[in-house]
Amino acid sequence: MGALRTVGLVILAVSVFTFIALFGRLPAFRKTPVAWLHRALWVYFPNGIAVVDNRLFGGRVVRCWNQSGSYLLKENHPLVLIFFTSLLVIGEGIFVPAAWPRLSSIHRVCVPAAIILPYFLLYKCVVTKSFITTENHEEEMRRYPYDRVLFHPGHQCSTCKFLKPARSKHCSFCQACISRHDHHCIWLMNCVGANNCVYFISLLVSLSVMLIYGSYLGHSILSETLKQMVPPEIQEAMQGWTAWINTWGIVITANPRVGTVFLLMVMTAPLAISFLAYHTYLIWAGVTTNESAKWSDWKDDVEDGFVFKTKRSLIFDRPLPMDLYDELWPVHTDQILVTDEDPPTEGCLLASGSNCIAHRPASDLPPDPRWKQLRTMRDVDNIYDMGFWYNLRDVVGRSVRRSKETSGI
Repeated sequence: MGALRTVGLVILAVSVFTFIALFGRLPAFRKTPVAWLHRALWVYFPNGIAVVDNRLFGGRVVRCWNQSGSYLLKENHPLVLIFFTSLLVIGEGIFVPAAWPRLSSIHRVCVPAAIILPYFLLYKCVVTKSFITTENHEEEMRRYPYDRVLFHPGHQCSTCKFLKPARSKHCSFCQACISRHDHHCIWLMNCVGANNCVYFISLLVSLSVMLIYGSYLGHSILSETLKQMVPPEIQEAMQGWTAWINTWGIVITANPRVGTVFLLMVMTAPLAISFLAYHTYLIWAGVTTNESAKWSDWKDDVEDGFVFKTKRSLIFDRPLPMDLYDELWPVHTDQILVTDEDPPTEGCLLASGSNCIAHRPASDLPPDPRWKQLRTMRDVDNIYDMGFWYNLRDVVGRSVRRSKETSGI
């Protein structure tokens, strides 16, 4: 029982640590204990070690740590991918041979499919790139319109030396601009972008299904063992969580190969499901992980009262050619957003390509009534949110522009 409890606690601790390390920076966890623990893990704890190291070892430990950390955190290495794949292979290699003799015919068909599919999708996620190159740059420039809130025309990538398409971002790990950049995934040694996002979502689905299905099989096998070891009348007489945990501990100890992997699947399934739920939410909201962080900054400014909105048609007599959205894009907006501590006044000039006032008249003029101070993000238009089904079509790689043109919308 002691060894089993130790294994369970170790698996639980690793799952919680991984969740905090990966999810702690998400905007949804701001001002929560998860964000504080994430900051403690990546900021407070390393700073404390640096103080102790400077006093005792003259900073030598931190220098070695920084060299190792620079490789682990700043280079596109395969260590995490190898660890992830090894975890899958070892877990399945322990569980399947022990469980196979006790599986029915239908499960013997479903288990190989549940095992093989994640490997195929993992391979596709790793080898499929979403790099923007000189060859496909013109096509990528037409993929999405600029919303002039998060993405503005005319910005050049200082590394790749070409104009940045809307929704793209340069990845320092991949050393390339990524189309529809979502995030760089260390588990895949690759960025999740326009070309492999569908494989990434499918991988999360397949992993979630595999872990839930494996947990179900493990529970079924262990339940059969429980019936053999403990008569039903004794099970009915058991009361309280302590008796239940002790009984199941004995059952898992009697089937260590099935029981250990069963515990691992039960405790890691919520992590895969959480990833899937979060990315499903992103599809529903019409944003990427990268854009979610940018919108979170806007949300902070809106809540502080520093964002003002007006219509482009009220400010400019006629739109410039670069201000006209592609007619094939399903969602249009006429909004202009600026960030400023004071309301815009008459005569204010907008900074080109930014969300701030470039020139404010020196005289004390009343606020320009054309501008409205925002208090909620519901008043901000996101042209990339086309509705869940259009967003999903975009993620799976079906061009929204072509679909709209073909359907005659």
